[in-house]
Amino acid sequence: MARLSGTLNQDIKVISLVCFPHMMSHVYWLVIPPMYPVLMAIFSLSYTEAGLIMTTFAAATMIAQTPVGFLVDRIGARTVLIAGLALEGAAIGAFGLVTEFWQFLPLAVVAGLGHTVFHPADYAILSARVSEQRMGRAFSIHSATGYAGFALAPIFMTGVTALWHWRAAFILIGLVAALVLLTQSASLSDRGASAAASKKKDDAAEPSAEPAPPMTLAAGLRLLLTFPILMCFLYFILHQMGGGGVRTFLVAALNDMYGTPAIVGALALSAFTLGSVFGILSGGLVADRFGPRIWTAAATLIPGALIIALLGWVDIQGSLLVALLALSGFLIGLLIPSRDLLLRSVTPPGSMGKVMGFASTGSNMGGALIPVVLGYAMDTAGGHWVFWISAMFIGAAFLTFVTARARFAP
Repeated sequence: MARLSGTLNQDIKVISLVCFPHMMSHVYWLVIPPMYPVLMAIFSLSYTEAGLIMTTFAAATMIAQTPVGFLVDRIGARTVLIAGLALEGAAIGAFGLVTEFWQFLPLAVVAGLGHTVFHPADYAILSARVSEQRMGRAFSIHSATGYAGFALAPIFMTGVTALWHWRAAFILIGLVAALVLLTQSASLSDRGASAAASKKKDDAAEPSAEPAPPMTLAAGLRLLLTFPILMCFLYFILHQMGGGGVRTFLVAALNDMYGTPAIVGALALSAFTLGSVFGILSGGLVADRFGPRIWTAAATLIPGALIIALLGWVDIQGSLLVALLALSGFLIGLLIPSRDLLLRSVTPPGSMGKVMGFASTGSNMGGALIPVVLGYAMDTAGGHWVFWISAMFIGAAFLTFVTARARFAP
C-alpha cells in the first residue's frame, strides 16, 4: 500500500509539473491576438502587420518542431523543456520592451523556437515517468490544461492592460512560468522508470535498468516515415483542420447562413470548446480502461462529424444549437487521449520526443491550412461549406486512426 501511494504521489507530481508549462505554452500562443487593438493603435499597424507577428511565431514553431523532437530524445526532455520555457518566456516578456514594430518579429522567432519544446518534451516525460495504468488520464489532463491556457490568456492580457499597462501584461506573463518550473524541475526526467518497460516487469515500481540507446538521425527519419507514424501524422493534420475549422469560422458561418447573432454564435463556440475539455478528461478514463480501440474512434468521430455536417443543412438556433455543439466537442475530445496512446503504442522506447514533435508539426500544418481553405469556401460557396468541409476532415481522421491501429494490432 505504501509503495502504491508513493507511485500515485509521484505520478501526480510529474503530471502537475508537466501540465503547468503546457498550459503556459497555450497561454503564450494566445497572448498576441487579444492585444491586436492596443498594438495597432500604439504602433500604427495594419491588420496585416499585426497578423504578421503571429505568422512569424507559428512559422518558426512549425519549422523547428521535428528537429527539437530529435534533440529531446538525444539529450533528454528535462533540459530541453526548461530551456524552451525560459526562452519563450523571455521573448514574450521582451514584447513589453518593444519600441518599434520590427522588433516584434525577431522576438516572435525566438518565442516560436521556444514553443517547439512542449509537446516533444512533455510526452517523453509522461511516457517515461507516469505509471502505465494512469497513462491515458495523464495524457487527458495534459491536453485539457492546454485548453485552460487558451481561456486564461485573453483574460490576463486584457485585464492587466486595463488595470495597469500593456507592457506590464507581457512582462508579467513572461516571468511567471519559468519561476515556478525552475523551483520544481527535479522530477522532469524522461530517463528511467519507463512505463512501457514497467508493464513488462513484475515489479512495476522499479526503474528500468538501462535507457533505450538513442537512434541515429537516419534511423529516426526512417521511423517517422513508417506507415503507422505517417497515419498518426495525417490524423493530427485532419483533426486540427476539422476541429480548428469549427473554432475559426463558426460564428461567421452561422451569421452568414442563418443570421445567428454573434453573441449566440460565440456562446455556441464556447460550448464546443468546453465540451471538448470535458470530453478529453472523460477520454482519459476510457483510454486507460480500453486502450486505443477502433470502436472508440467510431463512437466519437463519426457522430461528432455528423452533428457538425447537420448544422450546414439545418437552421438550428438557441439552446439546441449550443447543446449540439457541446455534444460534438465532447465526442471529438473524448478520442484525444486514445489518440495519444495510439501514437505511443507505435513508438519505440526513447523515441517519443521525435515522434510527437513530428506529429505536432502535422497539427501546426493543419492549423495553418484550414483558415485559407475555409475562407475561400465562404467567399465562393457560402458558410454551409464550413461545416461540411470540417465534418469531412473529422471523418477522414477516423480513417487514419483505424488504419494506424489496424496495422499495429497485437
